[in-house]
Amino acid sequence: MSILLLSPLIVKRLPDGRRELLYSLVIEIDGVKFTVPSGTVTDYSSIPQPFAWLMRWSRVDIAGVVHDYLYQTGLLSRKEADHIWRQVARAGQTRANAVQAWLGYAGLRIGGWGTWNRYRTTKS
Repeated sequence: MSILLLSPLIVKRLPDGRRELLYSLVIEIDGVKFTVPSGTVTDYSSIPQPFAWLMRWSRVDIAGVVHDYLYQTGLLSRKEADHIWRQVARAGQTRANAVQAWLGYAGLRIGGWGTWNRYRTTKS
């Protein structure tokens, strides 16, 4: 899988701790460009506190932003969005290692259904 970050991640912190993109984030995955528009709100990668010692959030922040956007929009299936999280988490200079990426992916597959369903219900 080929991943290119085509723009920087620039956000502002919201009072509730989430972040809002000040500028669009553009990432190319296997030749397909995804644009996460400015104004998108993200919590990066939601790593439950008991597991936070396994991985620094900064290693997977871009993966979390792209994943949140894919969950919010439903552009891809949940399984595809989770797979992209794992691949993007493994990309870049501060990437997660293979074990961290697989553990994060497993967590998404096990626990992400509630968030996915909440976004699908909101869209209806």
